Order: sequence, then C-alpha cells, then structure tokens
Amino acid sequence: MRLQTIIERHWYLRIDPILMIILFPFSLLYEIAITIRKILFTLRIIPSSKLPVPVVIIGNITVGGAGKTPLTKFIATELTKQNIAFGIVLRGYKSKTKSARIVTANDSSLEVGDEALIYAQAGFKVAIGSKRVMAAKLLLQQNPEIQIILADDGMQHYYLRRNMEICVVDSSRMFGNQQLLPLGPLREPMDRLKKVSAIVVNGNYNLDKLNEILSEYKTPVYHQDIQLINFYNPVLAESKTSAEMGEIENVMAVAGIGNPGRFYDTLEQNGIKIQKVKSFPDHYHYQAHDISDKYAIITTEKDYTKLAQFKLKNVWVAQVTARLNSPAIINQITSLVHP
Repeated sequence: MRLQTIIERHWYLRIDPILMIILFPFSLLYEIAITIRKILFTLRIIPSSKLPVPVVIIGNITVGGAGKTPLTKFIATELTKQNIAFGIVLRGYKSKTKSARIVTANDSSLEVGDEALIYAQAGFKVAIGSKRVMAAKLLLQQNPEIQIILADDGMQHYYLRRNMEICVVDSSRMFGNQQLLPLGPLREPMDRLKKVSAIVVNGNYNLDKLNEILSEYKTPVYHQDIQLINFYNPVLAESKTSAEMGEIENVMAVAGIGNPGRFYDTLEQNGIKIQKVKSFPDHYHYQAHDISDKYAIITTEKDYTKLAQFKLKNVWVAQVTARLNSPAIINQITSLVHP
C-alpha cells in the first residue's frame, strides 16, 4: 500500500495510533511555524501588498480538492453577466513557471497548471506565479479595465491582502481528523474558520455533522451543488447526455484529482454504468499508455487538460457547472466593486 494511501486513511477514515506517535512532533513543529509566520504578517515584519482593486480569495484550510475551481468559475460567470471586469490569479500548481505570466487558451497544462488552463479556455483573464502579487500586478498592467481580482487557492498566501475570503469545504471528507499537517489534512487550525467571510460546503454528504461542526464558528455557511451538464468528446466534437452515456456498457472513469471518489459518485448518481475506475495522484501528468482503448473513458475537465495531447477518440469529458443555494456571496462580491 502506498504511503499516501496509508496517511490519507489515517486522516479521513481511521486513526492509526502508530502514525499518531510518529507524526505528532512534526505536526507540532508545523503549528509553531505557521503561528510565527502569521504573527510576522500581522506585525508587518513580513510585508503584504494591497492592490488597487478588491481581492476575493477562494480557498480552503485542508489539502486536496474541495471544489474551488467550479466555484471560481461560477463566480466568474456571474460577474460576467453583470458586466464586471475581473481577473483570476493563482499559483499554477505543478507548472514549470515560477515567475508571473499571462495564461492563454493555447498554453500547455505542463507549463501553466491545470486550473489556470481551464480558466483561460473558458475565456477568462488569467495570470499565474508563485508570487501572486506579481501575477495580479501583471494582469492589471495588461488589462487596466479589471475591477476585481479572484485568487484561486490563496487563503494561506498572506503576501496578498484581501477584501473577502471564501473557504470551500468538501462535504465528503470534511476536515478529516481535524489535525494539522502531517498528522491531519489541515493547512491551518479550525479556528481559522472564524475569520473568513463565508464558508461554502461542496456537495451533500455529512450535512448534519458539518452543520454541527460549523455552527461553532458563527460564519455564514452556503451550499454548492455540482451539476452534470453533458459529456463532450473533443476529438469527435460530439456531445452526449447522461441518458445517452448511460446506455454505454463498457465505461471506465479516470481521474487524477484531490477526491476522485466524489467524481465517481456523481457519474453513478447520473445513471452512468461504470465498469472500472482508475485513479491517479492529484495533478498527475498522463502518459499515453495510462488510458485503455478497450473502454469509453470518462474523465474530468481538469484531467483532460493533460490528456488532450494524445487526441484519443474514446475519451469523454464530464462537463459540470456549480450552483449556490443563495445569491448572498455574489451580492457581497459585487458590493466590493459597486459599494
């Protein structure tokens, strides 16, 4: 069994006493380090930068996928409807680029990262960089009409000052054992939830338990549902509905994302008969031999940014959209632009 699997089982399923003993000292050191770092930012010993436009952070306090990308796309789409010019900045996780750069729809995910390419291909203005401040300044320099910046996964990036923070929570995994890394999946302590502007729960798992946990923090809680639109084959330029895809018997679901089980559940809930699943590490860079030609392959939009290079006719992309149960978050964001 892979070490990652053993540790994640300890985080989310069953606490391993031996791992508790081994990992506790490292978790304690991590807590001391992030506490000191936060104090240094608070005292402005480490400087942070304020942009000339409002900044909205869409992040989380756990490692792994929580549903930030669909929420960011949803917010971006709503801002577009209201004719509010925005830009998106992010690190460009596992990209080859460290310095700030503008992302275009023709870039490679290997160069700019999965999420950045998804946003660019959706027609949004995007910049990446390990220094998010520099990425945002580059985006504003080249697009002076931008009125607000959305920062994907920037909650712990305190170099960038923010006007609003949205913390996304995966309802299936919640906060695991509620311990800090590496003893648990938390990037920051649970008390961090008291300081965010809003919490968005992604999915409909464990809602009673989550409501009990989150009620302690007195922060507004909203719910996000991921809705499956259709399945698109980019090579054949064909689309299928869930009903049409459900008629295919030989289906394999493939995902290299933070929580692939949630993706597989969504497919089955929409009537897809999955014969086999194949999971890869988050942000995995695929090789041609990873994909079988004996199945109709269903994968995520994020995974397809790396599979597109192979031009496989049997790969279908599950196209999804997010929906919030309240307009309050969008109203709060737009009020930053139009007080």
